Amino acid sequence: MKKQEDYIKNFSENKNIISQFLIKEKEIRRTKQNKPYLQLTMQDKTGEIKGRMFSNHTHKEFNKIKINNVYNINGEVREFPENSKRYNIIINSIMPSKKYDMENFIKKAENYEENIEFFNKTIDSIEDPDLSLVLSQFFDDEEFKEQFINAPAAKMHHHNYRGGLLVHTNEVIKLADAIASIYSKIDRDLLIVGAILHDIGKTKTYTFNDEIIDINYEGRMHDHLYIGANMVDNKIKDLNIDDDLKVKLVHMILSHHGDASLGWGSTVSPQIPEAIALHYADDMSAKLTKAVENI
Repeated sequence: MKKQEDYIKNFSENKNIISQFLIKEKEIRRTKQNKPYLQLTMQDKTGEIKGRMFSNHTHKEFNKIKINNVYNINGEVREFPENSKRYNIIINSIMPSKKYDMENFIKKAENYEENIEFFNKTIDSIEDPDLSLVLSQFFDDEEFKEQFINAPAAKMHHHNYRGGLLVHTNEVIKLADAIASIYSKIDRDLLIVGAILHDIGKTKTYTFNDEIIDINYEGRMHDHLYIGANMVDNKIKDLNIDDDLKVKLVHMILSHHGDASLGWGSTVSPQIPEAIALHYADDMSAKLTKAVENI
């Protein structure tokens, strides 16, 4: 059982640790002197940390380690880079763990129930009956809603944990709501519904269980923007709502990664104010979350 002081979020510099971690990634890197060393990305329920092992048997150690398995790590916490308040572990030894509680290694959304409550209130706040009808096509389905609120938002880059999609969506909603309060000509309901639906394709993009988040075959072949746009289009095409509204909603999903020329996945550049606002809200949530985690 991990002690409280052995969780990643509680680490401080020059702390000797003997603890358990889930190995998420492994790679062989090289020092400035071109000597190989082993670098691991390690996880517990409070976060991730890099581990570096300098050995005369780097390739042998690399081959022994299995991704998504739990290992006992003996090492020392170091600040890297200097004065950054970011830490890594210099590993002295690593051994497979025989006894552990997997709940200690699964990253979950913080304030999960509060996030669900906020999400539900946001859905209830939509006044436009056509847009409210669109949301009901998805979130009146309890099985789908359960899938949505437990899904990750990414494999590695941001909000990559159980409930991450819910947290990311709520962040985008809050940023979008702030934008709508400044620019009165923006259709608040359209923007907020776009924020709710923008990453809905991620419910079909990733496979995830207690140990691993991975991109599935459909996700690799189609990407979440197309998958999400297709999901929304299929749900709304036969609804008795304004055709222009249908086009705008699908457009917002297809363009929410910004200008198509950037190569970030958008199949079309944002053409309406609500689509532009959605792109910047989504981008801010993803990038600031990563930046804050690295402080």
